[in-house]
Amino acid sequence: MKRFVAILAAGAALSGLGITGATQAAARPTGTTTCGYGVGAKVCLTIEGRLASATGWASSAGGSAQFASFELELRTTAGASLEREDLGAVVPPAGITVGPVASTVPCGTGLTATFTTTRAGRPPVTATVTVPAVC
Repeated sequence: MKRFVAILAAGAALSGLGITGATQAAARPTGTTTCGYGVGAKVCLTIEGRLASATGWASSAGGSAQFASFELELRTTAGASLEREDLGAVVPPAGITVGPVASTVPCGTGLTATFTTTRAGRPPVTATVTVPAVC
């Protein structure tokens, strides 16, 4: 019975991650990078000591250059925005990197990096990653 409950709990946790589209990580040592993915988008969060930085990457749609709007945000899991970058740019066929944005890590709270790409005629694509703060 205990094994069955453990399997159900693990399945529920994995399906919860799949529904939200977010990646969550256990406590990591400093110098660790954790990434989250969306369709054609990626965001990575790196913690180095008390500094956290986030970088977003977007692929081109259909292989041709196309204008897109980007929002890269680093915030606490409590919702406080630490740093944000909003810009518009042409995405070349090889893709584009946005950021990094960086901030001091507030001890005792988790961090979330979100990268959203918006293109004309398409729904926004978001990649998110959440990690606990390391202090």
